[in-house]
Amino acid sequence: MLYDDLFVSLERARWNLSRDIDWDAMRPELLTPAWRFDVREVCLTELSALYATEMFLRDFYSDIDFCSFISIWFYEEMKHHLVLRKYLERAGEHIDEAELPRLRLTFAEGPAIETLTMHFCGEQRLAHWYTAFSASAPEPVLRQIFRTLAADELRHATAYAKYLRKAVANKPAVLPQILRMSLWMLRTSNDNPKHPTTLTEPSVVSLLEDPHYLRRMLNAYLPGRDHEAPVQRRVLALMSELAGRQIRSLRELGSSIREADRAVASAA
Repeated sequence: MLYDDLFVSLERARWNLSRDIDWDAMRPELLTPAWRFDVREVCLTELSALYATEMFLRDFYSDIDFCSFISIWFYEEMKHHLVLRKYLERAGEHIDEAELPRLRLTFAEGPAIETLTMHFCGEQRLAHWYTAFSASAPEPVLRQIFRTLAADELRHATAYAKYLRKAVANKPAVLPQILRMSLWMLRTSNDNPKHPTTLTEPSVVSLLEDPHYLRRMLNAYLPGRDHEAPVQRRVLALMSELAGRQIRSLRELGSSIREADRAVASAA
């Protein structure tokens, strides 16, 4: 079970809410009204870990290993919501618990391997976004928090990658689905950002006060078409490993899908 080693490695890297965030260095007067609003929206988006965990436990019911890992993922992701909420409280902003039930979602069932791939890509992308938000935030403790969350998301992406490797090793026929979902996830834009919180109908983000806050933040802090290069590079590195051939572009990923489809058909 991958859970055994993941538990140890993630526990070793885990940060402490009280000790590792430099709350005494906080300067809330540096926060603009726009940043206060956007941090609130990010905080509420992070609450979606609850809905995703329910989905994972339902759709991966027979996969005891992966469901065990989700216990760690859920704990760490909910801590993201908590640290942002505590930050807002120290800045004089409060989230009313009574408003949270209106954000509740139940995700429709879907193919488990595609869900796993989507979340691998989503964690890579969210780490990229949080790194950019850290670089742009006007307040030092907020910069630290976003850096901390970005590192968590990268570790989670690494864990998802391990489960994708395990899935292909156990059942090579799932490879085309993984490659196809990766290609779909990598075809994104700032005006239509692809992340598990934006893709359903309704989506997590669509229920917020400003459903377009991510689009606005990305255009402000990650402008240009080529900013996704680090995400694409990391995703294609894993797809290359799984496919057993070097994949350097989306075009090459498309040809790898066709090749994988032929291999599965031939084996069948």
